[in-house]
Amino acid sequence: MKISKLYKYPIKSLTPVETESLSLNSHGYIDGDRLFGFRFNNAGERTDLTWQRKTNFAALMHMPQIASLKANYNEAERKIKIVSEGEVIVDENVDTEREIIEKKFTEYVLSTDSELIKKFPERFPFILVGGDDGNNFHDTATGGVTLHSQESLENLKKITGFNLVHTRFRTNIIIEDSDPWNELNWIGKKININQNNFVVEKAVPRCLAINCNPDTGERDHNLLKSMLQIQAARPPEFAIKLIPQELKGIINIGDEVKVI
Repeated sequence: MKISKLYKYPIKSLTPVETESLSLNSHGYIDGDRLFGFRFNNAGERTDLTWQRKTNFAALMHMPQIASLKANYNEAERKIKIVSEGEVIVDENVDTEREIIEKKFTEYVLSTDSELIKKFPERFPFILVGGDDGNNFHDTATGGVTLHSQESLENLKKITGFNLVHTRFRTNIIIEDSDPWNELNWIGKKININQNNFVVEKAVPRCLAINCNPDTGERDHNLLKSMLQIQAARPPEFAIKLIPQELKGIINIGDEVKVI
């Protein structure tokens, strides 16, 4: 088995960055993965960077339209750029223009769903949190790295009849040359990638976010319901979560994946 694709997601719920390699940092996360999050205004002070549930953030499960945005974080310039249908809506520095980023992102979200401000006025404007080494806005407090196989995705496509892509599941590592769903048998085991050791903590439970098309931002398939019909797990599961055992390391496309 080997790695075929690698992704990181600099801003929680927004565009992935496909890359040739991923670096693990001393905190047990991927460098630049879920580094920022647009958190609701009523979810705590700006300085409170303790882990919180995804229900406190702009997330695909309740704001699918944000998937259509094309976002990028320039690490060297410390700038976030967000584009909607070719129009630049954010292009600012996170250190000196954070409030401008928050204002523009909030305006976009509310312009695409006017009911949000009526139902939840206390949530807005968003607060952009994160951007420093060690910040973690993953769906679980332990962070970690996620993995699934090309074969598992192909089998799920065949069973459901849906045209699915890897980024619908927001997984970091895609492997190939495996049996479908084989990674779910690795729970509790150790794997090695390029001399980096990981413990497979658990399968990844899924929510309404997987119903969202990662390119258009539309709920185009009721994938969650379809998976409930073919899996015993409640909620349904796709991909596994790995906990790095070393502080720092690199994994690359083409690296062999070994179950120890």
